[in-house]
Amino acid sequence: GQNALFSLTTGAANTAVGAFSLLSNTDGSFNTATGAGSLLFNTADQNTAFGAAALLFNTTGFGNTAVGTATLLNNTNAEGNTATGAFALFSNTEGDFNTANGEYTLHFNTTGERNTALGDSALYNNTTGDRNAAIGNGALLNNTNGADNTAIGAFALWANNADNNTAVGATALGSNTAGA
Repeated sequence: GQNALFSLTTGAANTAVGAFSLLSNTDGSFNTATGAGSLLFNTADQNTAFGAAALLFNTTGFGNTAVGTATLLNNTNAEGNTATGAFALFSNTEGDFNTANGEYTLHFNTTGERNTALGDSALYNNTTGDRNAAIGNGALLNNTNGADNTAIGAFALWANNADNNTAVGATALGSNTAGA
Protein backbone atom coordinates (compact mmCIF):
# COMPACT_ATOMS: atom_id res chain seq x y z
CA GLY A 1 0.00 0.00 0.00
CA GLN A 2 0.95 3.61 -0.38
CA ASN A 3 3.89 4.52 1.94
CA ALA A 4 3.77 1.21 3.79
CA LEU A 5 7.04 0.77 5.76
CA PHE A 6 8.08 4.12 4.27
CA SER A 7 10.59 5.06 7.01
CA LEU A 8 12.21 1.67 7.58
CA THR A 9 15.99 1.80 8.02
CA THR A 10 17.27 -1.10 10.16
CA GLY A 11 14.15 -2.97 11.32
CA ALA A 12 13.82 -6.57 10.21
CA ALA A 13 11.09 -9.14 9.57
CA ASN A 14 8.24 -6.63 9.23
CA THR A 15 5.17 -6.98 7.02
CA ALA A 16 2.98 -4.03 6.02
CA VAL A 17 -0.07 -4.23 3.77
CA GLY A 18 -2.30 -1.18 3.41
CA ALA A 19 -1.87 2.54 2.90
CA PHE A 20 0.44 4.09 5.49
CA SER A 21 0.75 0.89 7.53
CA LEU A 22 3.95 0.90 9.63
CA LEU A 23 4.73 4.30 8.07
CA SER A 24 6.89 5.61 10.95
CA ASN A 25 8.69 2.37 11.77
CA THR A 26 12.45 2.88 11.45
CA ASP A 27 14.09 0.14 13.52
CA GLY A 28 11.22 -1.89 14.97
CA SER A 29 11.26 -5.58 14.08
CA PHE A 30 8.83 -8.50 13.89
CA ASN A 31 5.75 -6.34 13.29
CA THR A 32 2.79 -7.18 11.06
CA ALA A 33 0.36 -4.48 9.93
CA THR A 34 -2.55 -5.15 7.60
CA GLY A 35 -5.05 -2.36 6.98
CA ALA A 36 -4.89 1.31 6.19
CA GLY A 37 -3.05 3.22 8.91
CA SER A 38 -2.40 0.17 11.05
CA LEU A 39 0.64 0.67 13.31
CA LEU A 40 1.10 4.06 11.61
CA PHE A 41 3.33 5.64 14.32
CA ASN A 42 4.91 2.42 15.60
CA THR A 43 8.66 2.23 16.34
CA ALA A 44 8.51 -0.82 18.65
CA ASP A 45 8.86 -4.58 18.17
CA GLN A 46 6.52 -7.57 18.06
CA ASN A 47 3.16 -5.93 17.34
CA THR A 48 0.42 -7.36 15.16
CA ALA A 49 -2.39 -5.21 13.78
CA PHE A 50 -5.17 -6.34 11.41
CA GLY A 51 -7.80 -3.76 10.50
CA ALA A 52 -8.00 -0.14 9.49
CA ALA A 53 -6.42 2.09 12.16
CA ALA A 54 -5.56 -0.86 14.43
CA LEU A 55 -2.82 0.22 16.87
CA LEU A 56 -2.72 3.51 14.94
CA PHE A 57 -1.03 5.66 17.65
CA ASN A 58 1.21 2.95 19.09
CA THR A 59 4.75 4.25 19.40
CA THR A 60 6.80 2.23 21.91
CA GLY A 61 4.31 -0.39 23.11
CA PHE A 62 5.41 -3.90 22.23
CA GLY A 63 3.91 -7.36 22.10
CA ASN A 64 0.37 -6.14 21.31
CA THR A 65 -2.18 -7.83 19.07
CA ALA A 66 -5.09 -5.87 17.59
CA VAL A 67 -7.69 -7.39 15.26
CA GLY A 68 -10.56 -5.20 14.05
CA THR A 69 -11.26 -1.64 13.05
CA ALA A 70 -9.64 0.86 15.45
CA THR A 71 -8.70 -1.78 18.02
CA LEU A 72 -6.12 -0.45 20.48
CA LEU A 73 -6.28 2.78 18.46
CA ASN A 74 -4.87 5.10 21.16
CA ASN A 75 -2.33 2.67 22.61
CA THR A 76 0.97 4.52 22.91
CA ASN A 77 3.36 2.57 25.11
CA ALA A 78 1.35 -0.24 26.70
CA GLU A 79 2.50 -3.82 26.21
CA GLY A 80 1.09 -7.30 26.05
CA ASN A 81 -2.50 -6.41 25.14
CA THR A 82 -4.81 -8.47 22.95
CA ALA A 83 -7.89 -6.85 21.41
CA THR A 84 -10.29 -8.56 19.01
CA GLY A 85 -13.40 -6.81 17.74
CA ALA A 86 -14.08 -3.34 16.40
CA PHE A 87 -13.14 -0.57 18.86
CA ALA A 88 -11.93 -3.00 21.55
CA LEU A 89 -9.45 -1.34 23.95
CA PHE A 90 -9.98 1.79 21.83
CA SER A 91 -8.89 4.33 24.50
CA ASN A 92 -6.08 2.29 26.05
CA THR A 93 -2.86 4.28 26.36
CA GLU A 94 -0.77 2.69 29.11
CA GLY A 95 -2.75 -0.29 30.45
CA ASP A 96 -0.73 -3.50 30.12
CA PHE A 97 -1.70 -7.18 29.74
CA ASN A 98 -5.41 -6.71 28.98
CA THR A 99 -7.49 -9.09 26.91
CA ALA A 100 -10.59 -7.75 25.15
CA ASN A 101 -12.65 -9.97 22.87
CA GLY A 102 -15.81 -8.47 21.38
CA GLU A 103 -16.95 -5.20 19.90
CA TYR A 104 -16.43 -2.24 22.27
CA THR A 105 -14.90 -4.39 25.04
CA LEU A 106 -12.78 -2.35 27.47
CA HIS A 107 -13.57 0.58 25.16
CA PHE A 108 -12.68 3.42 27.58
CA ASN A 109 -9.83 1.66 29.40
CA THR A 110 -6.82 3.97 29.63
CA THR A 111 -4.46 2.64 32.32
CA GLY A 112 -6.30 -0.36 33.78
CA GLU A 113 -4.18 -3.50 33.74
CA ARG A 114 -4.65 -7.27 33.65
CA ASN A 115 -8.35 -7.13 32.77
CA THR A 116 -10.21 -9.74 30.75
CA ALA A 117 -13.39 -8.81 28.89
CA LEU A 118 -15.29 -11.27 26.69
CA GLY A 119 -18.56 -10.25 25.05
CA ASP A 120 -19.92 -7.14 23.38
CA SER A 121 -19.33 -4.07 25.60
CA ALA A 122 -17.96 -6.05 28.55
CA LEU A 123 -16.07 -3.66 30.87
CA TYR A 124 -17.06 -0.91 28.41
CA ASN A 125 -16.56 2.06 30.77
CA ASN A 126 -13.54 0.73 32.66
CA THR A 127 -10.78 3.35 32.75
CA THR A 128 -8.38 2.52 35.59
CA GLY A 129 -9.78 -0.65 37.20
CA ASP A 130 -7.34 -3.56 37.41
CA ARG A 131 -7.62 -7.35 37.48
CA ASN A 132 -11.30 -7.59 36.51
CA ALA A 133 -12.88 -10.45 34.61
CA ALA A 134 -16.10 -9.82 32.67
CA ILE A 135 -17.66 -12.58 30.61
CA GLY A 136 -20.93 -11.82 28.85
CA ASN A 137 -22.55 -9.00 26.92
CA GLY A 138 -22.39 -5.85 29.06
CA ALA A 139 -20.80 -7.57 32.07
CA LEU A 140 -19.25 -4.94 34.38
CA LEU A 141 -20.48 -2.40 31.80
CA ASN A 142 -20.26 0.72 34.00
CA ASN A 143 -17.26 -0.21 36.11
CA THR A 144 -14.72 2.61 35.87
CA ASN A 145 -12.16 2.00 38.60
CA GLY A 146 -13.36 -1.04 40.57
CA ALA A 147 -10.76 -3.80 40.88
CA ASP A 148 -10.64 -7.55 41.40
CA ASN A 149 -14.22 -8.19 40.26
CA THR A 150 -15.59 -11.22 38.42
CA ALA A 151 -18.83 -10.99 36.44
CA ILE A 152 -20.13 -13.94 34.44
CA GLY A 153 -23.38 -13.49 32.53
CA ALA A 154 -25.04 -10.82 30.42
CA PHE A 155 -25.05 -7.51 32.32
CA ALA A 156 -23.76 -9.12 35.53
CA LEU A 157 -22.48 -6.37 37.88
CA TRP A 158 -23.36 -3.84 35.15
CA ALA A 159 -23.63 -0.88 37.58
CA ASN A 160 -20.68 -1.90 39.77
CA ASN A 161 -17.84 0.45 40.65
CA ALA A 162 -16.57 -1.30 43.78
CA ASP A 163 -13.85 -3.89 44.47
CA ASN A 164 -13.84 -7.62 45.15
CA ASN A 165 -17.30 -8.65 43.90
CA THR A 166 -18.31 -11.88 42.16
CA ALA A 167 -21.57 -12.30 40.27
CA VAL A 168 -22.70 -15.29 38.21
CA GLY A 169 -25.83 -15.22 36.05
CA ALA A 170 -27.59 -12.79 33.77
CA THR A 171 -27.99 -9.40 35.52
CA ALA A 172 -26.62 -10.89 38.78
CA LEU A 173 -25.84 -8.06 41.22
CA GLY A 174 -26.76 -5.72 38.36
CA SER A 175 -27.69 -2.85 40.67
CA ASN A 176 -24.66 -3.16 42.95
CA THR A 177 -22.75 0.11 42.89
CA ALA A 178 -20.58 0.27 45.99
CA GLY A 179 -20.93 -2.99 47.92
CA ALA A 180 -17.84 -5.10 48.36
